[in-house]
Amino acid sequence: MRLGLTGAAAAALLAAACGGSNAAQPSPAPTPSFETQTQSPSPSASPSPEPFQRAEPSLPAPIEETAAAAAGGRLYVMGGFNAAGASLSTVYVFDGTGWTAGPRLPLPLDHAAATGLDDRVYIAGGHSNGADSARLFRLDGDRWTALGSMHFARGGHALVAVSGKLYAVGGNTSRGNVPAIESYDPATNGWTVVGSLPQPRNHVMGFPIGAAVCVAGGRTPTAARVDCFDVAQRSLFRLGNLPVATSGGGAVTFPSGEAIVVGGEDATEGRLINQVALYSTGGSWRAGQKMLAPRHGFELALFNGRAWACGGGSAPGLHPVATCTSLGDPSAPQG
Repeated sequence: MRLGLTGAAAAALLAAACGGSNAAQPSPAPTPSFETQTQSPSPSASPSPEPFQRAEPSLPAPIEETAAAAAGGRLYVMGGFNAAGASLSTVYVFDGTGWTAGPRLPLPLDHAAATGLDDRVYIAGGHSNGADSARLFRLDGDRWTALGSMHFARGGHALVAVSGKLYAVGGNTSRGNVPAIESYDPATNGWTVVGSLPQPRNHVMGFPIGAAVCVAGGRTPTAARVDCFDVAQRSLFRLGNLPVATSGGGAVTFPSGEAIVVGGEDATEGRLINQVALYSTGGSWRAGQKMLAPRHGFELALFNGRAWACGGGSAPGLHPVATCTSLGDPSAPQG
């Protein structure tokens, strides 16, 4: 079921309906005709650089505390809270043209985490109307397949794919924060505890740096620290702190190696954190421009070369929006 038509698609349809190929009539005058002039060789114009941030087609409904991932040329935004605070099983799918309804989750979830691995979408953990979940699901065509559950239920965590495996880091349950770092191997359909966060926290933002899994920020209290787990050495190390402490925002690493951490909130002070923090491998964090539409309670997902932020809350607490924006690779030329 198609849920919306983007402005770009509508413009393309209008151009097709109104356009035509009216060749100029030959002229006896010595000046070459328009048709002749257009056939003369000329250098092609260089494509304009994409803006670093831009607005994208909105979700069909306002949601926050969602999970997001991209695979198979599609972007998936899953679960979350609606305006009444109920956990959702809805899945919205964007194919580059418009949003459609995807296969519903096996159970309603908020604060779940998702990622893509081998061109498939995985979603793990979360809370289901107050109950903690340790379950893992994979989207196989038009249905969700239940896989091996994590050893520890958790929500507000990160799920990051590195070296053919999934890593669940951070998060909490109704009893408190979860320190264990778990690894999922698709070949065995099993989880292994591989480490422990030195400072357990929830609402973290996860991303890979080389062969390491990193989580930035989190709470409680709201943190600026960035912890990384080297999957080969099974050892922990730290990157520099974020420019501003934050929790509940999004993070992603571009193919160039540039990483960004975007948005979030300071839950202790009850305010949004309007930052775009940039990291280059081997360097340190630096503050970029402000977020185009400040929010918390979303995950970033890399889709068509850009980091998409869909949904989220426009203010601390429950204030879901349908807004979608995207950010480009900071190392690329920008318009």
